[in-house]
Amino acid sequence: MLYPQERIAILILIGVLIVLLAMSFLIESTGKEFFATPFSETLEDGTLAVLSGTVTEAANSRTGGHLMLTVDNISVFVPDGALEDPKTVIGGTVSVIGTVQTYRGKKEIVVERPDDIAIQPQ
Repeated sequence: MLYPQERIAILILIGVLIVLLAMSFLIESTGKEFFATPFSETLEDGTLAVLSGTVTEAANSRTGGHLMLTVDNISVFVPDGALEDPKTVIGGTVSVIGTVQTYRGKKEIVVERPDDIAIQPQ
């Protein structure tokens, strides 16, 4: 048999767990866009950033089969397999969400998942 203080402690723990699950669901359903900052050259590495613009170039990386997009003169690193046919996005408008990283002295956005790239209909 549990003492009244133990019952109260268990109820508090269950309540905290329910609140945490609800908050996790709300944050996940909101999406990354809500937490992302518009891209800027002044952002620190590791910042979640969003960039929308026209793709002017798409090239495969030298190793690993990854893809480098140029969106309004900003480099976007896309992991292998995130875009089915990269050539089809050239000239199109995209919105990408990723982490800011400095590569060879220049800021770029590193995309983590295919869901982080949205190709706008033309």
